[in-house]
Amino acid sequence: MGDESLIERGFDELPAEVAILDSHGDIVYTNRSWRMFAEANDYAGDHDSIGVNYLLVCEAARDESETAGIVADGIRALLDGKQDLLTVEYPCHSPTVYRWFLMHAVPFDTPRHGKFVIVTHLDITERRLAELQVNEKNQHLLLLARVLSDELKEPLSVALETAGRLVAKDGPDASKLSRILSRIDAIIDQSITLADQSNTLELTSVDFREYANTEWNEVGHETETTFEVIRSGMLSADDHLFGLLLASLFTHIIDRSSLPGYPSEVLTGVTRDGFYVVDDGPSPSDEERSATVGENQILGVDYDSVELSVVRRVVDLHGWKLSVSESELGGARFEISGVKWL
Repeated sequence: MGDESLIERGFDELPAEVAILDSHGDIVYTNRSWRMFAEANDYAGDHDSIGVNYLLVCEAARDESETAGIVADGIRALLDGKQDLLTVEYPCHSPTVYRWFLMHAVPFDTPRHGKFVIVTHLDITERRLAELQVNEKNQHLLLLARVLSDELKEPLSVALETAGRLVAKDGPDASKLSRILSRIDAIIDQSITLADQSNTLELTSVDFREYANTEWNEVGHETETTFEVIRSGMLSADDHLFGLLLASLFTHIIDRSSLPGYPSEVLTGVTRDGFYVVDDGPSPSDEERSATVGENQILGVDYDSVELSVVRRVVDLHGWKLSVSESELGGARFEISGVKWL
């Protein structure tokens, strides 16, 4: 098999449409995918497009399509040696089908025939449709979060104030009501925070020991549980979400057993690629283990396991991984891996 036929056969096996342009922008080669696409879409000329000037086609569509102008200018820049790569994502819808493509173009020189540009068009419709579905879902979730905020926060604040006044008069029942209302308030705040959170984090340098002690003092100060940070370090994280992660995890550990005295000891520290929190309470339940991979979520929160779901959401946003296992203290070990230490 000759070199030329081997190269052509390789191009023909590619799922992307491929064309090679000469220094004038004329198409001198197309692969099988290009020809099949032209045939399937009733292209008026020859399906191989050989001899068609790619630049003139783009120029003719410049007034109707901003993308066409960008492609024409970009390919000229490639041929003139002003840039090394052109990447453009564009829609190419038919009357019956929505489609999106990703175009890559790179120049290359030949000793005998001068400069050429190889252009590929890859169908990314499946990816774009998935992105649009996710964006639409996120918009619905954000709208729901705002409705929750508008409709529930004001009456909930009134109820909390009323419960606070009743605590001094009615004793345990009023105190229990106050705790329940506070719990609902926290769930709403967590839900709205996570629904508003985009996938773009504001990463900063975070002191693990400082944040761990601060969040424990906030949620665990009324307990008799001992708390200790074994080892520490500086990590890269969104500081607001990292604080929410630790607060949610510590709250879960404090609440994870109804037995008196559990847990009585909580330790946290760092690993080579993450950190952990362990306790001497009961072994992790099936619900706790499944909460790390569950899908029963509203606004990013699984209401069967609120705190762990918040932890998992923050972990996912950072690209980390959460695992739950038995701890060396006899209780549960919650470990986050994939962390970047500074």
